[in-house]
Amino acid sequence: MCVSSAVQLFVLLLSIVTSYIFIMNSESEIPMAKNGMLFVSTAAKAHSVCQKASKYVQNMLYIKIKGNNHNTLPVLSREIVELYTKATSQCSNLDVRLMIKLTEKGNTIKTKYPIDILIYDSDLSKDIDDLKTSITTLGPEYRLQSIDLKDSIYQSDCDDLVKTYEYVALGGTFDRLHNGHKILLSQAVLRSTKHVLVGVTDVNMIQSKKLWELIEPVEKRMEAVLNFLTDINPDLEYNVFPLQDLYGPTKDDPKIQMIVVSEETHRGAVKINEKRAENGLKPLDTHVISLAQDAQPLKHDEEEKKVSSSNQRMRLLGTLLRPPVPNLNIPDWPYVIGLAGGIASGKSNIAEKLKKKGAGLVNCDIIAHELYRPGLALNSTLTEAFGEHILTDNGEIDRRILGQIVFSDKGQLEKLNSLVWPAVINEAERQVRELGVQGHRVVVIEAAVMVRARWYTRCHQLWAVIIPPGEAIKRLAKRNNLTEEEARQRIEAQPSNVEQVALANIVFSPYWSYEYTQAQIDRAWDHLQDYLNTRK
Repeated sequence: MCVSSAVQLFVLLLSIVTSYIFIMNSESEIPMAKNGMLFVSTAAKAHSVCQKASKYVQNMLYIKIKGNNHNTLPVLSREIVELYTKATSQCSNLDVRLMIKLTEKGNTIKTKYPIDILIYDSDLSKDIDDLKTSITTLGPEYRLQSIDLKDSIYQSDCDDLVKTYEYVALGGTFDRLHNGHKILLSQAVLRSTKHVLVGVTDVNMIQSKKLWELIEPVEKRMEAVLNFLTDINPDLEYNVFPLQDLYGPTKDDPKIQMIVVSEETHRGAVKINEKRAENGLKPLDTHVISLAQDAQPLKHDEEEKKVSSSNQRMRLLGTLLRPPVPNLNIPDWPYVIGLAGGIASGKSNIAEKLKKKGAGLVNCDIIAHELYRPGLALNSTLTEAFGEHILTDNGEIDRRILGQIVFSDKGQLEKLNSLVWPAVINEAERQVRELGVQGHRVVVIEAAVMVRARWYTRCHQLWAVIIPPGEAIKRLAKRNNLTEEEARQRIEAQPSNVEQVALANIVFSPYWSYEYTQAQIDRAWDHLQDYLNTRK
């Protein structure tokens, strides 16, 4: 080969490579749409679309099957399970919603969220103009994107009859609506021709749940359920209500014909039918769905293998639940974390782990103990207020005797607090300033009364430590050699877990293994460092 030919070949190859790089860069710079609508030509393709569509959409993905009708109900029933199960592993960042409204001529599609991109199965290319005009919420600057789903159909036995009913019922906690919930709700919608009744468990029914204190308010859960239902089929009537007991209206409403349950709540349907028999009513037909498996790697043996709200709540531990609000009443530095938690919650253990991370530590319990010493003003004040019998032989305050007095009498407890709290917080703030001078960028104030005394108003953030009250009582009785009743009085005299979680920026629960607790601390500390690096 001559030199000129070699040069020409080199230039040609360079041009091809440059063009390829330009095209790849151009594609990577295409902005992701917030919300998308995906049209699929047949129901049997629905399960396979998530991964392909997630390249273009970052928030909400609606999926609409063109021409679905009563003949496709068995396939659609299967696809509901397949789609949402795959969505958990293939596009967990997306809120996926399979629209179940049966298509009739002239139907329009209205969604809760505006559509920024219209994606369509390449088999529907000739129908795209009609599909566009059917969407009433198509944004003015929407994009079009075709994807190839030719290899997506798989054969499966789906000849089972899907029986429909006018009135269908179901119930659940529906905390942070996930794909398992969507399967349950969608199967109910698929089987209803008129009305769907949804009971959302209220406070008195959730306290057996893991980390129930982190469950969203019932009003918020009800709103999320209704939002989803009206999105996937706006033509049905929906009654979403707070469920106060196992039965709700299902025990005595003759209009209800069918109930949708999961494998783990099937026994509830049996009990409902027993109650209906007592009331002289026909039993409800029951549709049982299998539990969707959680495709995310389990972080601990305590997590469930199914898609569950319990897993979601456990994964919230050590993460930011609510952003910090700037506190203009205290200096910017050192950055002060108020660490709240009841007696025997494991709060001190969490504090020590944060100290190992580099935080300065102020322990208010130790401060109070030091202020109880003979010869100090607080010692004399408490002796005058409660009597000399609260003193030990060497003149120190006997905390056990004092505890017996105040934890059985609310008035006495309030008197003690009014005497002790001002002295403790003044010394705590002095120690904070001293640790700041020593070079600590973060200082943690640990206090069991952090919430009740409102000391969190003197901090930049509030972090809370919770464990189940029964476990706290057990630990306290063992640690302090108390009776169960004495331990219960002390636990119940404090703010509840719910009160502390309601105010906290971050929540920990050292209820499980050392490694699981440490992972929570690591998440919280890493986030804090990222946040502090943005402060001046």
